[in-house]
Amino acid sequence: MIQVQNLSVVLNDQPILKNIDIEVKSGEYFGLIGPNGSGKTTLLKTIAQLLPCEKGNMTIAGKHPSDYKQKEMARKLSYVPQDTNIDFDFNVKDIVAMGRHAHGGFFNKNDVDEEVVQEAMVATNTWRFKDQSILNLSGGQRQLVFIAKALAQDTPLILLDEPISALDIYYQMHILKLLEELTEKGKTVITVLHDLNLAARFCKKMLLLKEGQVEAYGETKEVITKQNLKKTYRIHAEIRDDQLIQALNVTPL
Repeated sequence: MIQVQNLSVVLNDQPILKNIDIEVKSGEYFGLIGPNGSGKTTLLKTIAQLLPCEKGNMTIAGKHPSDYKQKEMARKLSYVPQDTNIDFDFNVKDIVAMGRHAHGGFFNKNDVDEEVVQEAMVATNTWRFKDQSILNLSGGQRQLVFIAKALAQDTPLILLDEPISALDIYYQMHILKLLEELTEKGKTVITVLHDLNLAARFCKKMLLLKEGQVEAYGETKEVITKQNLKKTYRIHAEIRDDQLIQALNVTPL
């Protein structure tokens, strides 16, 4: 689905990412982890074609991004930003419906668009405030709305930047399980997460970044190790295999 080779990004004359090589296959639940300022958001935005790369190569579904027209790209990938603040007084349903623009909808809605929008909102439990102004919602509620918008866009690749940062524990689990279900149906998810235990529980493969470079990449058990966490996060941690949830558990010491 995504191949990134020798990717480097420079912003304001500062190198942010250096020589990144990763491959994310269709149907994978892929996690981007690392300390603050390690380049996770920059990498996600570069994949989303929101930032230019200084050097390197990237393919999305076998094609270079420049080979896609804007609407074609919007039908390939959707992006949920870290910052969900918005200055315009749209109602919630209209925000979610914007995800249908790539399919010719929003201003020319049809029954399919309406059905997809409602399904996305029901799945994220945002249908209950569909007629409210986006300006009246809490940070967590806005986050759910933007996730619903990405689901309504109905793309094979979904990029999410800290999608659960403002959510309570119920919705953290709800959204991560929802994304897991989507990967089981063939969609590809790449998400930035700070909670290592939740990342280890849901993501099958990971990229661990440190100062814009690859510290570790591969299967979750290969990435989340005592040595890697010490080098990257400067913490001592105990890592055990939690049989109850069939996932690694990280306990900082």
